[in-house]
Amino acid sequence: MWKRVLAVGAHPDDIEFGCGGALLRHAAQGASITLVIVSDGALAGDAVVRASEQEHAAQLLGAKTVMLHRPDGQLGDLRVLVSRLEEEIANAAPDLVYTHLPEDIHQDHVRTHQAVSIAVRRLDNVLLYESPRSPLLSSGISVDVSPVIDRKTALLAAHASQIGTRRELGAEAVRARAVLHGSRVGCGYAEMFQPVRFSMPLGHAV
Repeated sequence: MWKRVLAVGAHPDDIEFGCGGALLRHAAQGASITLVIVSDGALAGDAVVRASEQEHAAQLLGAKTVMLHRPDGQLGDLRVLVSRLEEEIANAAPDLVYTHLPEDIHQDHVRTHQAVSIAVRRLDNVLLYESPRSPLLSSGISVDVSPVIDRKTALLAAHASQIGTRRELGAEAVRARAVLHGSRVGCGYAEMFQPVRFSMPLGHAV
């Protein structure tokens, strides 16, 4: 069982979309959850509102949130970002880390992946999650999120400023994606992850 889980996202709502169900299951098993949000998300809404929504989602999850407040679309020097992430990794001491896939058309997602990959180079368990702008994974490590699918959609609904303009964050779209992944591994709803390094069982290995 995981004791300390860290998830890193480029923007508010990225983590909830990509691994919200898995994090809910970790929390239910007693793990401490830390969310690191790299940018302020200001290109898609008011930064103060988005930070408040992120905190609301974290409260629903029972997680700690760390906002790095980088300008949306301008995450800055890679070395500086890596150093900042290394600080948070040292603070959280995670035994499992989630972050973005590198195959993504959003530059902030790619930059975040690059920085996290360097910052977690000495850690054993690293999984990469999907975004609406990354390819749909057809294999990897899957987690049955059937028991928490309603709570996952509630996490995303906490980002109310985004739901009205981004259909992919709505409950119907989130459920449809999870049904597709679940059909591949024999459960109702699932999330799929690409392992970078992974040494412990989690859900179904595909």
